[in-house]
Amino acid sequence: MDLPSLALILRSAALSSILDERKDSEQKLNQLQHTPQHLVRLLQIAVDGNCDMAVRQIASIQFKNFIAKHWSPEDGEQQRILPSDK
Repeated sequence: MDLPSLALILRSAALSSILDERKDSEQKLNQLQHTPQHLVRLLQIAVDGNCDMAVRQIASIQFKNFIAKHWSPEDGEQQRILPSDK
């Protein structure tokens, strides 16, 4: 997924006042989070000075939450962060 599309999804997931739009965007983010290079794209948005600050913050929070949850899997859990993304 390209960066502008991901930024739009992030904006909708966090800032939309329409509940159905927000839930749809959150579902898209959940589907994308295990795709290759997703974490890299989140970081690219977070440091992009041309992106709105709110979207940059949302990207940073998404990145932090995913890393905190999946960096070191518990015993028996499958590795969710691709080695190429680490």
